[in-house]
Amino acid sequence: MALLRSPLMVILVALAPACAATPAAPATSVAVVAAPSARPAAPSAASSASAAPSPPMTPGSVSIGEIAGPPSWDPKPTLESLKPALLQCYSEARLLTPALHGKLALEVHVNASGAVTGAEAKPGGSANEPGLVGCVGDALKTAAFPKPGGLATVTVPLVFRQ
Repeated sequence: MALLRSPLMVILVALAPACAATPAAPATSVAVVAAPSARPAAPSAASSASAAPSPPMTPGSVSIGEIAGPPSWDPKPTLESLKPALLQCYSEARLLTPALHGKLALEVHVNASGAVTGAEAKPGGSANEPGLVGCVGDALKTAAFPKPGGLATVTVPLVFRQ
């Protein structure tokens, strides 16, 4: 009876009635079964890790740094209002790159009416991932910035944290 306690034996005993009801397999298939041991083997670290569900991904956070731009024009309140959209972009980018985090500096071009005409990532940011940059650029284009009194180009530093 000690052999019936082995997980392998329980599976084989449970599958035996189902196998008897199915038609015979072609002669080319071969089943290999390891001999049962006196005690069940401890699960390996690899099998334990793959069996455990992965923890849910946290939404993360985004911080907006000091904006370099014309001193008489303050785009920060508009950027602060965009944080939910920026976090959505970050969450979507992390689906493809789970370890994504760090700095992203954007050069943002705003026309005289306050509309964003373009946004490009400055080189060197650790979160300079094309999907994130494109999504953030699209989010910026939906915003209505205050009128800068002409054309304005600002550098917007963002920090994404997991």
